[in-house]
Amino acid sequence: MSDITEMIERAAADAENHQGGPGQIRGQRRAGAATPAVLSVRLTAEQLAELAVRAEAAGQPTSAYARSILLDALSAGDRDKIAAKLEAVLRHTLAPEVLARAS
Repeated sequence: MSDITEMIERAAADAENHQGGPGQIRGQRRAGAATPAVLSVRLTAEQLAELAVRAEAAGQPTSAYARSILLDALSAGDRDKIAAKLEAVLRHTLAPEVLARAS
């Protein structure tokens, strides 16, 4: 038998007998961390190219850049709620003449 054939047969036997390795390694999540989900979005080739250009300009991978855009958009609703509450508090506490000057 050639050296190569013997090496292949040994490697095959080792693989058959292998009891550990990546198949048994489990990742660990931090306590309280939410399980991430995957979102699939359809874009035209032009839209994807524009996203990639913007991501590169921001120094981020395209998927991370897209995720940051989505998260910013979602948190914008929270900012709008905070701004509305702040405006209500200011309208309640400021004198009408101060509010008239601000308009």
